Amino acid sequence: MRKMQSKNGQTTVKVTKHIILQNSWEYYVVDDDEMQYDEKDDIQFVYAIGFAQEFGSVSMKEIKPFIVSETKNLNDVAPAPDWMWI
Repeated sequence: MRKMQSKNGQTTVKVTKHIILQNSWEYYVVDDDEMQYDEKDDIQFVYAIGFAQEFGSVSMKEIKPFIVSETKNLNDVAPAPDWMWI
């Protein structure tokens, strides 16, 4: 787990995993107070980077066939654009 903060300092999230799909979309899986992270759950709360940058839920079963990279070792991952690791 690693904390990521928006550059304006208004939002901080706990990132548990980073995923890249074949279409180059990226997902930062987030451990949120309302949607607690459990790796066994199909639906995960994420910060997604695709056509837009937004928070939302994703079905891991739906995206699994399209995953090209998945890691919990966040030391080797850059933060999302306009965010920083803290």
